[in-house]
Amino acid sequence: MAQRVQEVASEEIIDEKKILKEAKEREKEIKKEIADAKKEEKAEKEQVVTKATKARVKKHGKKYRDSLSKIEKDKDFEIEDAIKMAKESSKTTFDATLELHIKIDKKMENIRGTVNLSGGVAKIKKVLVVDEKNADQVVENVKKGNVDFDIMITSPAVMPKLGQLAKILGPKGMMPNPKTGTIVEDTAKAKEEFEGGKVEYRADKGNVVHMSIGKVSFEDQKIKENYDIILSALPKGKILSIYLATTMGPSIRVAL
Repeated sequence: MAQRVQEVASEEIIDEKKILKEAKEREKEIKKEIADAKKEEKAEKEQVVTKATKARVKKHGKKYRDSLSKIEKDKDFEIEDAIKMAKESSKTTFDATLELHIKIDKKMENIRGTVNLSGGVAKIKKVLVVDEKNADQVVENVKKGNVDFDIMITSPAVMPKLGQLAKILGPKGMMPNPKTGTIVEDTAKAKEEFEGGKVEYRADKGNVVHMSIGKVSFEDQKIKENYDIILSALPKGKILSIYLATTMGPSIRVAL
């Protein structure tokens, strides 16, 4: 009897070991299946992205595709070379704008401020100074949808009257703000600065700063000067990528 009990116990131990072994093997198989599935999913996504990219390129004209073919893929260019390439790739009949797109680390939020582009600006913006005399009329006009200005400047004393425009001008990035130098005591001086090359920069929801740094007709050195000014204003070591492009032209990745 004792021998039979020992045999049964031995069989149970063997079965248990066998079950554990099979379970481990099955677990490995499941992990492999999951890993394979992820690889397939990634490959499919990459294929979709490739197809989408090709489709976007096809939508552009022959001139764009010709310019794009001359830019080496997955290569970073020094800013001096990027400027030359951007100019050469511009095929528009008008004086195209050079656009800078800078991706900032997400840890750095609410990137916003102003810089003075001494190399020149791509567009002279219309500046509106609001004081006690015209505040009520400005409020009325904006509420009616008449926003015929690019920058609004006012003083701290007048700001309470303009608070009701926050819902209209806020989303447009046009609401006066002390961080951008548009709420100041000396409004005349601020107006002169903005008309003379002072521009605002701010990161969008994707934490990307989009800036115009000149026109194709500008001298390369002037464009480089504006580029250096903008980069010096942004947080050091927090820039993830930089791209330069002209209006309707292909983008060029700039070396960090």
